[in-house]
Amino acid sequence: MADTTADATLEGASTLGEQIYAELEKDIITGRWPPEVRQSLRKIATRLNTSIQPVREAVGKLLAASALELTPGRAVRVPRLDRAQADELWSLRFLLEGEAAARFAARKVPEEAKLLYAHNAALGERYRQSDVGEIMQQMMAWNLDLAIGAQAPMLFNMILGLRLRYAPFIAESLALAPPDEPSFLLFTVHIQDELVHAIVTGDADAARHLRCADLRSFQRHLYSRRGWSI
Repeated sequence: MADTTADATLEGASTLGEQIYAELEKDIITGRWPPEVRQSLRKIATRLNTSIQPVREAVGKLLAASALELTPGRAVRVPRLDRAQADELWSLRFLLEGEAAARFAARKVPEEAKLLYAHNAALGERYRQSDVGEIMQQMMAWNLDLAIGAQAPMLFNMILGLRLRYAPFIAESLALAPPDEPSFLLFTVHIQDELVHAIVTGDADAARHLRCADLRSFQRHLYSRRGWSI
């Protein structure tokens, strides 16, 4: 199983500020820091057993990325997405991740692409266990490896930047009572297997289409948990 970006960053962090950033990034993208939960810099520093300065450095970067926002009293929190923001983020995901899947397929590296099948199987099992934390970790690993496979550095960085915005929304939505959609899991596993097959066989057009269809289906599922329609 691939590490999430935060795991990889944490292992390679050369300064204390980078290590704190990686810890906070992991909290955000795995749903351990839910939207609207306020934390002071001192509270974060105490929890991570460090001083205020590296926390201030890390939080500053996350504020610049819009992954955190300031609240009264100089605390910070993960912002909650409203409907318009969620719609915009998903539209960007269609464009960027569809392109990443197409570029991965166009590279025609079947052995590298086949590693994604293991992600699919593991993610399906996490869904069956209904453990939001485990689902988020596996999902972020899947998304990361798909983006890496595109071998397009600027595209990769844009995809990573969006993860900090949409991951808390996903985790929060998955924690809500699920709608009556018994076919969702079967469809998700099937379409992701079809996506990997398209990448393995080098079919860039199919890979783009299937990644967008996968994202659209997941968007509908999350929105239905919130009582939103598409």
